[in-house]
Amino acid sequence: MLTEDEALNVAQAFLQDKYFNSKIRFLDNRLITRNNAQVYELHGEMNTQSHGVFDRFIIDKTANKYLFKIEIDAKEGCVVNYELT
Repeated sequence: MLTEDEALNVAQAFLQDKYFNSKIRFLDNRLITRNNAQVYELHGEMNTQSHGVFDRFIIDKTANKYLFKIEIDAKEGCVVNYELT
């Protein structure tokens, strides 16, 4: 079974792969049981960088800030689900 730190590393690697150069901060982490499986439910916020040269002058910086929830299977160590809001 994964430790909480290992689950955080899996989540961090997954999100960095999907959203390159984003800054990720975990706010709330818990181990829950869902459908007879133990899952780490990790909540946090992520800041992504604008891709365009002029975007940082036009787009408000809060437009690149997202809340996320990601679920990591505690036994298998894989991402079960994730969502951005």
